[in-house]
Amino acid sequence: MTDLDAGRDVGEQTEGSVWLPWLVRLRWGAVVGQLLTVGVARWAFGLAVPLAPLLAIVAATTASNAVLARVSQRSVERANALTGAVLIADVLLLTALLGLSGGPANPFSVLYLVHVSLAALLFGFRGSVAIAGLCAAAYALLFAVHVPVAWDVAAHPGHAGHEGGRIGLHLQGMWVATAVAALTIAYFVARTAAALRERDARLRDLERIAARSEKLVALSALAAGAAHELGSPLATIAVASRELERAAERLPGADALAADARLVRAEAARCREILAWMSGDAGAGSGEGFDAVELGTVLAAVVARLDADDRARVAIDCDEPGAKIRAPRAALAQALLHLVRNGLAATPSAEAVRLAAAAEGALVRFTVSDRGAGMAADVLARAGEPFFTTRPPGAGMGLGLFLSRAVAEHLGGRLALDSAPGAGTRAVLEVRVDPAAREPA
Repeated sequence: MTDLDAGRDVGEQTEGSVWLPWLVRLRWGAVVGQLLTVGVARWAFGLAVPLAPLLAIVAATTASNAVLARVSQRSVERANALTGAVLIADVLLLTALLGLSGGPANPFSVLYLVHVSLAALLFGFRGSVAIAGLCAAAYALLFAVHVPVAWDVAAHPGHAGHEGGRIGLHLQGMWVATAVAALTIAYFVARTAAALRERDARLRDLERIAARSEKLVALSALAAGAAHELGSPLATIAVASRELERAAERLPGADALAADARLVRAEAARCREILAWMSGDAGAGSGEGFDAVELGTVLAAVVARLDADDRARVAIDCDEPGAKIRAPRAALAQALLHLVRNGLAATPSAEAVRLAAAAEGALVRFTVSDRGAGMAADVLARAGEPFFTTRPPGAGMGLGLFLSRAVAEHLGGRLALDSAPGAGTRAVLEVRVDPAAREPA
């Protein structure tokens, strides 16, 4: 599971914990409203409604809501799974209430739209359409099966159930209007809810990128401070080792001492190169300008940074080496260098690492494929985190993938890893380029 997937799972659980209590409260309110309606109809207006069956339906709603409330307190995930069944049950219970109190002539039939709206918010477009279809079918059934009450004809003759054996046009219009309104609510509310979910997902992505950028800034500050503090001591070591080497060369039998002095000077120079890289490239190329650069030049710059043995193990694959893009040359080459070095470290010495590049419109895709042992799912999920590495101590700091991903995101692209145990690893670095800035080969 990727960080993004995990973030979405957390977001979905949070959404459930927010709307579930409100759904439970809404259903408690429905129970109170049903009791009041039955009481007013029976004793205030004197309508001959079947009291016992109506109260039994209200009791069923009460019991189901008690179960939903108890489950939601114990497990949001299980309550989410029950929500669809609860909503379907509510539609059927409402249909039973309407069927026992006048059927389609009952003005409370408009409450079907409440269930459609809830379905649109909770289950999206398809779920809301399913509930809307169920509501429309249930409403249509009321024309054929319902218990009439006295006011159906006497008080409201326009709502008569039949006119000469045919269903009244007014009731047909009520059914059509309800179906149309249900579908309209299903579409617009579902689309609105989907847009909100997409916005939340984008916000979570931006928050993750912002957190990674903060780590990158902290790493840059650390690297710059280390380069500043260690630069002078390393320069002193280089000068002293050079003087020691010259003095040893003048002494008879001091060849081993001179060799040690040269080694110290070479390692000091290597440390200075590493510090220069850390202070210059840890910033993900944010301060480097965009220049027109050929793909072949970028790949050549990557290979040139390798030693002779590693250089021979890299296979270049580029159909259009002369294709030009506008990009920060050094930052892009450094990002690819991290990926290539990781591939070389994972691949047996007898095998090659493939570095490919292809320009497709506004997208430039670099692919580094190795033949190493691959990564398990738990390792792949953490790959790219700063200072996370599976290498032995001293073989790396776990910053290569982190910096490569930072470069890709800075250039409007992404870094994707595809790996499995025994199948090697494939790293794809995508960079987006303004087509107007592309130059012909």
